Amino acid sequence: MSDATLRRCSERRTIDLEQLKSDPASLLSLGLDDPVLRKLETYRLYQAGYAAEDIALAFGFARPYLYELWAALKSGGVKALVDKRWGSAPRTRTPEREAHVLRAKALNPQRSDADLAAEFQMDRSTVYDLLKEHELQDLHRVLTATPPTSDPTPTAPASPEAEAEKGGARSSRATRPCS
Repeated sequence: MSDATLRRCSERRTIDLEQLKSDPASLLSLGLDDPVLRKLETYRLYQAGYAAEDIALAFGFARPYLYELWAALKSGGVKALVDKRWGSAPRTRTPEREAHVLRAKALNPQRSDADLAAEFQMDRSTVYDLLKEHELQDLHRVLTATPPTSDPTPTAPASPEAEAEKGGARSSRATRPCS
């Protein structure tokens, strides 16, 4: 049997998701916005004869992804459709937490990024970025640096002749003697 005979030729049809929500045969009619149900519905439509390209277009998936998804469904069951990244830690950079980190650094400039990150349950690089944004990253250096000394006698700009003798400013060709 050749590859051409194994290839599935489905009739091309437009899929309307809103219409599927009112179709009792559709899993979307349950009214749940569940990613697993959406993935199962793609397989149901494929088995009903819809083209994979139309399904991908309607659901916003890439066609190769759908084939991978359906293969995982066949081999691993519905559990294979569950997103394994669920339950990840929530974002830890909130305005309140940022204010606490900035206050802690301002009160004690010697504290390290790692120390602040551990106290406020944030990633060290996040604390670094936050302090850098507010120009507090090198606060300990600013506070311990020696101020520049000011010389009470200002230096007057040297004349062009004096600069030329020192080898400083160059005179123009017109005023330079020819050799």
